[in-house]
Amino acid sequence: MVDWNAVFDNFGIKKVTKTDKTKSAYLPNGKQRLAIEAAGILPADERPAPSFEVTVLFDPVTSIVSSSYYYSERSPDADRNPEPRMGHGIISSWLAQGDKVLIGNIGSQLFAAKLDFAPVSQVMASQEIIKCANREVIFDLAMAATGKPAKRSIERAEFVRNPYIVAAVLLRSDGQCEMPDCTRELFARDDDSPYLEVHHVVPLSEEGDDTFINAAALCPHCHREVHYGKNRYALRDRLRVHIDALEA
Repeated sequence: MVDWNAVFDNFGIKKVTKTDKTKSAYLPNGKQRLAIEAAGILPADERPAPSFEVTVLFDPVTSIVSSSYYYSERSPDADRNPEPRMGHGIISSWLAQGDKVLIGNIGSQLFAAKLDFAPVSQVMASQEIIKCANREVIFDLAMAATGKPAKRSIERAEFVRNPYIVAAVLLRSDGQCEMPDCTRELFARDDDSPYLEVHHVVPLSEEGDDTFINAAALCPHCHREVHYGKNRYALRDRLRVHIDALEA
């Protein structure tokens, strides 16, 4: 369960009503108005109101939506003050009737999210915000953190790797990274042996075998790149061809 109080400076949650949608004018609740105005956006007295961008979280299709914030028009005979409403793309095209929408701010950046798309994990929510937040917001969040981190218990299954395969691969490498054309200098362990990491060419998580011909000794840079680099599949193919040639 995500603690939104730990994420946003201010936030509010409301379900989009039929009136919001038919009038193409979303009526934020009090907490949402607080977040909007804390981000430095005040309701305009005149129409058309200026447009601004709202950062959309957790939505697989939309990352930014346009909005405006203005006082609704009322007839001279109305006995209520005008209400602030949101217009433009946020209600005309993004939100649908029945959506449960969160609107919150972190400093001057305004965020919106449909809660049906929101993760249940605090960590996943934070990671998404980091991807979408501007530089200033990220630094503000980091500088605000104090004290020691909380602890959590994790239960997970791990592969039991054959230690003889690890040892044999390191012997085969003769102290060199087995990624073709790698020239990076290796640092030394306490026993002066070069530091290398044994990587499965076809990962165990992808049904790869824990075998001598499916393992390679890599420097830390190549190991991380073959896991996370944008060219990782091409690197995997190069490594596969190289190891196959060694064993031919």
